[in-house]
Amino acid sequence: MVYNVPFSEDERQNIKLMIQSSLYGYLGILLEGRERFEEECLIEMRKKRSDQPGPSRSGGHIDEKNIYSISPKLKAFSDWLLQVMISGNLEVIFPAASREYAPLVEELWKDRAFQATVNRKNELRMLPSVATYFLDRAIEISRTDYEPSDTDILYAKGITSSNGLASMEFSFPKPTQNSFMDPADQNDPLQSRFQLIRVHASSLGENCKWLEMFEDIDLVLYCVALTDYDQFSDDDVNGVSTNKMLVSKKLFENIVTHPTFHQKDFLLILNKFDLFEEKIEQVPLSECEWFQHFNPVISIHQNRSTSNNYNNPSLAQRAFHYIAVKYKRLFDSLTGGRKLYVSLVTGLEPDSVDETLKFAREILKWDEEKPTVAQDWSSGSIEASTTS
Repeated sequence: MVYNVPFSEDERQNIKLMIQSSLYGYLGILLEGRERFEEECLIEMRKKRSDQPGPSRSGGHIDEKNIYSISPKLKAFSDWLLQVMISGNLEVIFPAASREYAPLVEELWKDRAFQATVNRKNELRMLPSVATYFLDRAIEISRTDYEPSDTDILYAKGITSSNGLASMEFSFPKPTQNSFMDPADQNDPLQSRFQLIRVHASSLGENCKWLEMFEDIDLVLYCVALTDYDQFSDDDVNGVSTNKMLVSKKLFENIVTHPTFHQKDFLLILNKFDLFEEKIEQVPLSECEWFQHFNPVISIHQNRSTSNNYNNPSLAQRAFHYIAVKYKRLFDSLTGGRKLYVSLVTGLEPDSVDETLKFAREILKWDEEKPTVAQDWSSGSIEASTTS
C-alpha cells in the first residue's frame, strides 16, 4: 500500500538526477579516501627505504607509485570532482556532468587503485551504507540513458514529496475471520483508516515550532537506521563531524521530552536490518561510543545460517536487542518509567513495513495490555537476552 505511489515523468527525471548526483558524491568520498590511502602508503614505503642498510640511492630516480596511484587523466578527474564537492555545486552541474564524465566513471571503476579503495570503504566514515548499492552499478547509473527502477527509488536517500512535512492516508486490508480484532472494529470502516504524517529530521531544529502542531496525534513513530552506528555527518554550523546514531539519540531525547508529546505512546522503528546484518560482521558496534560495552559471547560453532532464531540469536540480532534496550532505558529515564515499543524493520520489504504499521495500529488500541502480536520486541525478554 505504501509502495504503490506513482511518479510522474518529471518526478522520475528529478529522481534520476538526484541519484546520479549522489553517485558522484559517493565517488568523491572514495577518491578523497584514495588520496589518503596513497599518502599513507607512500609514507610507509619511504620509512622502509630509510630503514634499509646500504648506500643512499637518493641520487637516482625512485618510483613512488603504489597500489593507490592513478593515471594523470583520472587524477585530473578526481581533482575536478573534489573541487566541485568543496564548492557545494555538485547538484548544479547535472545533467551536463553525466554526459561528459560517464566514460571516465567507467574507466575509474575498472581502475585497480580505485577498487583497492573500494575494498576499504568501511574506513571512510562519511560514506553512507546505501552507497554500496549504487556504487555496484556506477557504470550503468552514470550513463545518460539510465532510468531508475522502483528499487533504485526506494534505495535513494531523501526522496519524498517534501523535505519538511509529508502526509498520506491509508487503510489496511479487510481482517480475516481469524483476526484478533473485535467484530465491531471489523465492521467499522472508519477504524481502518489512518493518517501518517512524516516530518523530516532535517526540519527539526532546536527552535522548531512544528512539533506544537501535533498535539492531537495518537502515536509517535521514531525511525532510526541501524547502520548509522559507524556513520558521521557534518554540522552545518560549526563543521564538526558527529556520529549519526548519537545525532538520532539527541533528537529522540528532544522529541520525547517536548511538551507536545507528554504521555504520548512512542514506537521506535529500527530500520535497515538487512544491511545491518552484513555490516555488523565487519564493523564492531562499539564504533559508536554509546554502544561501547556491547561484547556478546558468540559460540564458535554458531553461524548466520543457523542462528536466526530466538533461542540462538545471531550477532546482528544480539546487537539489535542491545540497541533496543539502550533506547528503552533512555525512554524510561526521560518519561519516569513509561514503556517504549520497538519494532524491527527491513524498509525495502513491504511485508516488514506492513507488520510494523499493524503493530502501531494495535498499540493505539491497547491501554496497559502486554503486546501479543507479531514479534514483540518491546517485552521484557529484550532485557533478558541482551549482553552488555
